[in-house]
Amino acid sequence: MSRTLAALASFLVIASIASVIAQSPVQAPPKTPTGFSQASAEAAARFEQIMIDTPTPANARKWLAALTEEPHVAGTPQEKKVADYVRDRLTEFGLDVEMVKYDVFLNHPRRVSLTMIEPTREELSLVEDVYPQDKDSTSRGQFPAFHGYGASGHVSGQLVYVNYGSPADHESLKAMGISVEGKIVLVRYGGPFRGLKVKEAEERGAIGVIIYSDPADDGYMKGEVYPDGPMRPPSAIQRGSVQYLSIQPGDPSTPGGVPSIDGAPRITRDQMKNVPNIPSLPIAYREAEKLLRNLGGPRVPDAWQGGLPFAYHIGPGGAAVEMSVLMDEGLKPIYNVIATIKGTTDQVVVAGNHRDAWTPGAVDPNSGTAAMLETARALGAAVKAGWKPKRTIILGSWDAEEYGLVGSTEWAEANAAMLTDKAVAYLNVDVAVTGRDFSASGVPSLRDTVREVAAMVPEPIQGGTVGAAWEQRLRSTWAAAAPVNLDGDNAEFELQLGRLGSGSDYTAFVNFLGVPSTDIGFSGSYGVYHSVYDNFRWMSLYGDPEFLYHQAAARVMGLLIMRVASADVAPLRFTGYAQAITDDLNDLRTDVLRRARTASATPFLPDFSTIVSALAQFKTASIAADAASVSVATGGDAGAAARMSAALTQVERAFLDRQGLPGRPWFRHQIIGPGLTTGYAPWPYPGVREAVEKRDTAMFEAERTKVVEAIERSTAQLQRAAAVK
Repeated sequence: MSRTLAALASFLVIASIASVIAQSPVQAPPKTPTGFSQASAEAAARFEQIMIDTPTPANARKWLAALTEEPHVAGTPQEKKVADYVRDRLTEFGLDVEMVKYDVFLNHPRRVSLTMIEPTREELSLVEDVYPQDKDSTSRGQFPAFHGYGASGHVSGQLVYVNYGSPADHESLKAMGISVEGKIVLVRYGGPFRGLKVKEAEERGAIGVIIYSDPADDGYMKGEVYPDGPMRPPSAIQRGSVQYLSIQPGDPSTPGGVPSIDGAPRITRDQMKNVPNIPSLPIAYREAEKLLRNLGGPRVPDAWQGGLPFAYHIGPGGAAVEMSVLMDEGLKPIYNVIATIKGTTDQVVVAGNHRDAWTPGAVDPNSGTAAMLETARALGAAVKAGWKPKRTIILGSWDAEEYGLVGSTEWAEANAAMLTDKAVAYLNVDVAVTGRDFSASGVPSLRDTVREVAAMVPEPIQGGTVGAAWEQRLRSTWAAAAPVNLDGDNAEFELQLGRLGSGSDYTAFVNFLGVPSTDIGFSGSYGVYHSVYDNFRWMSLYGDPEFLYHQAAARVMGLLIMRVASADVAPLRFTGYAQAITDDLNDLRTDVLRRARTASATPFLPDFSTIVSALAQFKTASIAADAASVSVATGGDAGAAARMSAALTQVERAFLDRQGLPGRPWFRHQIIGPGLTTGYAPWPYPGVREAVEKRDTAMFEAERTKVVEAIERSTAQLQRAAAVK
């Protein structure tokens, strides 16, 4: 047997062992809510009913109309007006409210233009069409198209089309013998986060980047376009940030976990490592069509063909452009609105939603803001009715999320010591509603509580409960994939939360501080992302005409807050966590095996056995800790409950490593993180995954060691929890 075949056989043996671990039964959900005694659950039920009864569609509609009256980009007077509005509503609801100001590095466009200079000269539009029936589609108060943290610059050159602009796309281009050096790259949205598209192009020598939305991805090939439907019309432009989100979010002038407070050391733009140095602009597919029609060179690979009605070509040749981008950049004020409901213990639960938008932002983010206001109103009503949570509730209305999670990151960094010591969970809602399908992502320890809460909320139109509809949809999707275990046996369905990557305000809490986090929302057909058409009219016609799902989102978020804040013992469960991260490892190892079987060169077959062994110990400890947690919660000993809660909240922290991930030390979680080359999308075991992608044996061994040590630390913490009496 060759060394390669021997390694493959050894790998399959380990896979089989891990498969047995993965199939171990998971405890059934408790009859009483997770973390509660029966008496506490009965006492909480009256106040939870207030959370069900209080939110209304009419109020959510009213809040959304006010929030989206005009565009409110971070750092502008319009966004300060929206901050004041949210502060005033939270105050009316009887909550203690403060406004927290930070001065952070932001940019706004001073002058931008894009001109096709070959084969003919034509200035391309950087604003959207006005529809008479939509008052918010005008450019009143609206910046022209630009990228947050985009660089100033004036460049001209030939175009090269590079599909989604991923590393793999650039490698395919290289294999064709085509270089982007000295060229302006045209890529479409989709795949990697937009900032990583610019990063990849810059590193390969491009002088500028143009990003457009192809109709194959969110335009007429997906449905009727606005104003007659929910999908992207020809003139719609997807704005957004081009910060290198998978390197580090937050204010780029205060890197390394330093909050942007008075007196903080700052770096200049030239010193920033997570923003581009070449100019970039977003454009609509109507304008991109003019460029793509004229591109010469070879026809694109089939997978690169988009939805415009002609054959795409790669270039260079046939089309050239001139880009001019001048930014007004520097320190600008942003405002987090923080509301507090005091608890009876020193633990805290934080819930948040961002408020700033590139445009009116009816979906992103103010569907979430409207839902959170209704949640806050219901929490205020419960307090007035006599409810007193065990844990202090902090509601954060974050600013400058769109630039790179800035407001939440700076607040989390400024309050890192308190959160590390006291935070039980961070609960996030960003895009609360684009349709009817509920989804939840999060760390697996919150799965049971999210599931219990979703099962309490009526499904507004389809009937039954939100939770039942969610589970049925996930089960159907799972069954259609015909999944099997690594040893070839049929798998069994188990509801799990989606994995967290990055791209919303949970990032600093889970990836930097190790606070258990979740993100919820209702999804549907949505093609106007980050365009001027993401406005009240779109929502009232296509997203949630009766605002019933805004009400449902408020109920789910509110009940989740109440459960985490009121449980006798922090409602974190870890047997399901063990299952989830075993599944994630199996998925990674399956991918490695697939690549090995199809490799033309020597396959890369790293040894995962030490991680498998560590996970087996973690699972054993998680079963014991979960059992002890139930025993303490039902035992009625407040002191034991406090000790158990303190122990459980530190399990997630134990997954952190002070070194962080390779080349991105701010991301400290060894099990959860965004992909280095994806930005938004998750890479479970991110350091190990990076080593696999790079086929780097030394990196793999170093990252495997860090993962094993992190799992062992969390196992030890679970063992401490299991010993609580």
